[in-house]
Amino acid sequence: MSKHSGSCHCGEVTYSLCSEIVNVVNCHCNFCRSLNGSAFSTYAALPYRSLKITRGRERLGCYQKKEGKKYFCSLCGTPIFNVNSRYPGACMIYFGTLDEAQDIRPMINVWCESKLEWVDRVSSIRSVDRGVERK
Repeated sequence: MSKHSGSCHCGEVTYSLCSEIVNVVNCHCNFCRSLNGSAFSTYAALPYRSLKITRGRERLGCYQKKEGKKYFCSLCGTPIFNVNSRYPGACMIYFGTLDEAQDIRPMINVWCESKLEWVDRVSSIRSVDRGVERK
């Protein structure tokens, strides 16, 4: 029975997770920031054997670096998951691809020596619903 499921933006690649998520991590390293194109990357970590690609395996692209591989949808470009030789047997699901993530919270920030200095102040930035505030 699947504990969680997810997909890429276009829906061509879907997956299910057949075990509970072990950890949710905000990674602030330069490598993850560059792979994700964001200030930090949030991952749901679990055993690799628990990840089941349920549709679109042929659409998965792979980018390989010495320390790991990033798998993404070759149609829309959405990053789906990473594997890293530093964490054998594990995979890191890109948090934004989970179908239901509202109640899942990050448990730890890692590689904080590379964290952008403004990240800790995000909650103090003015917030608006649904895009840019219009005057």
